[in-house]
Amino acid sequence: MKKQTLGRVTVLSFLLMLAAVSLSAQSERTGAINIPFSFTVGEKSLPAGEYSFERNRKDSDLVWLVQSRDGDVTALFTTTAVRATETQEKAKLVFHKYGDQYFLSQIWTQGETAGRELLIQGFERQLAKDAIERQMIVLASGPATRN
Repeated sequence: MKKQTLGRVTVLSFLLMLAAVSLSAQSERTGAINIPFSFTVGEKSLPAGEYSFERNRKDSDLVWLVQSRDGDVTALFTTTAVRATETQEKAKLVFHKYGDQYFLSQIWTQGETAGRELLIQGFERQLAKDAIERQMIVLASGPATRN
């Protein structure tokens, strides 16, 4: 009888652990965000569409993955840590806009005060150097806002 009870407790503990890991993995994604314009991530141009963002590896925040809803478009990119003074109410993306060119700049996850910032790459660096006016565009669950 003790062996049977011990076996049930072990199986139940294992199932609870799997559920916790699954919930943790789901919370690390930003969820799908509709991006209404084409944009650049690192050195890769991506078309407008619905995308999700997540860490490439569960044990590291350094490299992130962006993937279209249908899974056809993906890109990996390197980030650094950035902090906010307040907890983020929604997952959001921050873009730099130069003329009609958009560059992903930051990723913020709902419920966190820490976000991720992308390193500025060649073409964006050149636009900034050429003194083209830069705007910041923020996308969350709703429409774009400008800062």
